Amino acid sequence: MRLTLVLLALLLAAPAWAQKVVVLEIDGDANGKLRAQIEEALKAANAVTLVPLNAYKKAAASQKLKGAAAMTAAGVSRASRAIRFDAAVGGEVDATHYTVLIYDRAGQELWTKRLAVRKGVLSDDFATKLARAIAAAGEQGAARAPPGDAGETGETGEAGTTGEAGEGGEQGGIDLTAGATTTPPEDPNRDTDLDTEGKRKKRNTAEVPLVRGWLAGTTTWRSQCLRPGVTSCKEYDQAMPRPEGITIDFSPNVPYLGFDLGVEVYPLARIGNDWLRGFTFLAEFHFGQSLTRIVEETPQGMGMPVTVTSNDLGWYLQAGWRYFFGVGYGKPTPLAYVGVRAGLQGQMFNIDPTAGTALPSSQRTHPTGFGFFVVGVDGSVPIAPFFRVDLGVSLFLNPRPAPEQIIGYGNLNDPTGGASSTGWGLTGGFSGDVWGPLGWLLQVRYMAFSDRYYGQGQKWTVCNDVQCGGAGEESFASIIWGVTAKY
Repeated sequence: MRLTLVLLALLLAAPAWAQKVVVLEIDGDANGKLRAQIEEALKAANAVTLVPLNAYKKAAASQKLKGAAAMTAAGVSRASRAIRFDAAVGGEVDATHYTVLIYDRAGQELWTKRLAVRKGVLSDDFATKLARAIAAAGEQGAARAPPGDAGETGETGEAGTTGEAGEGGEQGGIDLTAGATTTPPEDPNRDTDLDTEGKRKKRNTAEVPLVRGWLAGTTTWRSQCLRPGVTSCKEYDQAMPRPEGITIDFSPNVPYLGFDLGVEVYPLARIGNDWLRGFTFLAEFHFGQSLTRIVEETPQGMGMPVTVTSNDLGWYLQAGWRYFFGVGYGKPTPLAYVGVRAGLQGQMFNIDPTAGTALPSSQRTHPTGFGFFVVGVDGSVPIAPFFRVDLGVSLFLNPRPAPEQIIGYGNLNDPTGGASSTGWGLTGGFSGDVWGPLGWLLQVRYMAFSDRYYGQGQKWTVCNDVQCGGAGEESFASIIWGVTAKY
């Protein structure tokens, strides 16, 4: 009989132990399926008493708050005047994440976190952990409830307000001298891993994509000059008398069209660490075709015009690291980045060998046969979700021409190998998001190469104390315009 009475007393007392929690409507929650999942997780945890949403809405309506206004922090504060609860769970959800917001009855934030969702709901593991976190927040909310606050009209005693104040200013087990914001010790069931993740995601609200690619058209202007006996084309133009040997110029009046295809892969984007998620692999390929009308000038005079077909091919494979950080406004907050990269790059401009012209091709794949070494830095800053500024600078490490080009203007047996080269590149422009994963880009790219030839070549045959070898310069200026996609 005594055991029966004890069990009955425990059953009757159990609801008083559990904190009261209301799960609000969640912004972006289609058909309320995420809200339903949270309520089911709380019921399974059996750690809180759920306040029906309809009862909460009725209380909010009595305070002249309806709809979305009732689901805000201000709505929670006013609704608590008419109904008893210790914590309210709300927030917003998008295609990839749920931002949890838990308020106390005064509308003050108790806890926040950003959790990954799939198809609008949490994983079972995260739902269980969230239920524990809500229970812990409910205890904090109960401790913050001001003494004497009954919540519902006419209700007393449920928030620990019954009884008289005793010695030391204690009433109902809460220290009145400490004020209304007393917080209990950290609950052992609170998930510290989720807390750490929530703080990290709060700093960078947008996600680094796993893959970003683009397909663009290109409009390119190419120029080239070759001058004997000097170290630069400008030096030759100013020299009097000028060194002996043929000179070559390629300066088309109109650009040629092509396409550009590229991809960036971030294999550690979902690892959750700000320093690791920016590791990336980059690849690009571009192709253009030029039809150029060439007239050769010889000592005998001007030759007949010849139309020459040329193919412009370029590519790179690089590895890099970028640090991403949130900048500006919006939900989610756009990400800016700064980074470094290094790898191989190749550039070829192949002129039709059957055209019967002395104009040389340009093949820069030294020293690997695939490309020359390149290092660079880049960055991107969002001005708005649909508009950002991009900038990149590259340094080319000895992007010398192929041996078949060198032998015309230098000597492969020279200690220098017949030629040495320097080069650099600059890319700047704009890009942005248009809709979902799709976006746009508009950029200007400039690449410049300077070649120095040494020794006697097959075309520059003069090599003495006055002159030997010469100089070459090549540049590409391109406008790149197209679409981007990310995942």
